[in-house]
Amino acid sequence: MWKWAAAIFCVLGIVLSLRAWNLGVDSEVVPAVEGVPVDSDAVLERFRGGLRIPTVSRQPGLGMDEAAFENFRAYLAVHYPGIHEHLDLEIVSGHSLLFRWLGSEPSLPGTVLLAHQDVVPVDKGSEADWLHPPYAADVADGFVWGRGSLDDKFGLFAILEATEMLLAEGFEPRRTLYLSLGHDEEVGGGQGAVQIAKLFGDRRWPVGLVLDEGGAIVRGLVPGVDAPVAIVGVAEKGFVSFVLEVDGMGGHSSAPPDQSAIGIISAAIVKLEEQRFPMRFEGASRAFFEQGVGPASPFGMRILYGNLWLFEPLLLAFLDSSPMMAAMTRTTTAPTIFHAGLKENVLPARAQATVNFRLLPGDSGDSVLAEVRRIVSDDRIDISMLEPAREASPSSRTDSEAWRALSRTVHEVFPGSVIAPYLLLGGTDSRYFRDLCDCVYRFLPIELESDGLRRAHGSNERIPVAGIADGVRFYRRLIENADAARLGSETAG
Repeated sequence: MWKWAAAIFCVLGIVLSLRAWNLGVDSEVVPAVEGVPVDSDAVLERFRGGLRIPTVSRQPGLGMDEAAFENFRAYLAVHYPGIHEHLDLEIVSGHSLLFRWLGSEPSLPGTVLLAHQDVVPVDKGSEADWLHPPYAADVADGFVWGRGSLDDKFGLFAILEATEMLLAEGFEPRRTLYLSLGHDEEVGGGQGAVQIAKLFGDRRWPVGLVLDEGGAIVRGLVPGVDAPVAIVGVAEKGFVSFVLEVDGMGGHSSAPPDQSAIGIISAAIVKLEEQRFPMRFEGASRAFFEQGVGPASPFGMRILYGNLWLFEPLLLAFLDSSPMMAAMTRTTTAPTIFHAGLKENVLPARAQATVNFRLLPGDSGDSVLAEVRRIVSDDRIDISMLEPAREASPSSRTDSEAWRALSRTVHEVFPGSVIAPYLLLGGTDSRYFRDLCDCVYRFLPIELESDGLRRAHGSNERIPVAGIADGVRFYRRLIENADAARLGSETAG
């Protein structure tokens, strides 16, 4: 019997090792880009000027500072004259900008670069938490500080700088280049990107590659991988919120019931936080390890990443200790709003809580609602969907010429980087282009410190000054690489 056991273990060891070995490493050597000078000081000053214009996006009905967006558009016209002279500009829904650089072969699938003009508000009462005023665009300690510096005016200005540079050098694209600069991404993109994507569909403009914000270049994300990792979003989680409400429980606080409306809702929230959705590897989250960081890991870790069929429970248990990594592998639960009570000696007649869920691909708004009702299991609580769910997006292809052009550009500008497809935890305007093209990616070309991505909507948003020039180089080379690629062909092989 022991001989059979030894043989089985020997075969298993061979299988595990072969699968780890077959993860492989991309053998193509891409030289770093040279000869792309960027006037970093001038770019920095134009960028800072744009940060000082508070293009704040607010929920519908809360008003909008029309003048700020008009000033921002005027600012762009002054500082990017070549773009405004040579590209067709269409203003969509009053403030979104769609630039079109017609290629010499307009039947070819075009390249679409997205960014957004709007920024989130600065939370009232948090102004003192900022080390530098949120709209001063101060330069200090090697960073540009300010609301929108990372999300997403860096991307917007780097795209414009690269395009202006190519125009000045006489570049003539074969395929049409589109610059889609929405004005309401932070509130869902309903008037901006949604309408722009509709124009593409109505006009039957072919699209071969779409790039928006999303990932970045990070270090220390995965144990055993010392190289910088370019995390490129190939899919987005979905989004849905439910309202939990208890009604008719009021009265005087001197004679409280066994459980108040607040207590009932609180107990439901505790249940939802304790009974989390199961973790699983699917699509982009699996590709992150098998195709991205796995090949760049030490052989011992490659055995783990290359054999998820066996080690998935072990790896998921390890990832559960990291909120970001866990969020890549489960539908997350986040109570965000609570309303109850008006006076200290009066029991509230109503208590209400809003809970937000970010949907893993494979989970739907309806399936999560059913699970929430099962977990809460309390007939006293009414549970309803706040608004229709935004379902998770399908994964984009990583076997395409578009992915190859993007990967080549990353290697040219950020040599030594590992490219990893991943599941974007938030949402971007690019999701509205997924029906037009199966090569939609989310990546911001800048190397960030470990907490850099978390600063996007928080206090002290900033980006490193040293990374601005590389951002310009990246978009310039991506435009050139995409223009030369066979976008729309079946595979990259």
